[in-house]
Amino acid sequence: MTVDDRLRAARIARNEGRIEDAEPLYQSAVDEARRANDPIGLAHGLRHLSDVARTRGHTDIALSAGLEAVSTARAIAGLPALDLANALRVAALALQMHHRWTEARPVWTEARGYYAAAGVAAGVDECDAALASFPTPLP
Repeated sequence: MTVDDRLRAARIARNEGRIEDAEPLYQSAVDEARRANDPIGLAHGLRHLSDVARTRGHTDIALSAGLEAVSTARAIAGLPALDLANALRVAALALQMHHRWTEARPVWTEARGYYAAAGVAAGVDECDAALASFPTPLP
């Protein structure tokens, strides 16, 4: 199976509510993207792996996949800004779950900028809500 096939299978599982099946399928897509030297597939798979792992309470996997999704996305020349915004979003969510507020704040702020530039109001609103939810003062 190709990276795209694995991503498709994971997306179907997730859309059908089979989140416990989606996580290993996304991991499989990430593994195949590494083998195939497919940075776009890798960034995409890592982003979704982070999101699903976070949903399942696998916070360490969510954090490592989210941070790697951002670094991978940044290295792809010409990657649409919205793809980077989406990677930043999952990294920020994972950082927040780990109460790493000072690291999460600039990630949310950067994601917000990309969402605003792309005209994605829902993304801007999510970033604003996340930033407003931070404890004051930061621990």
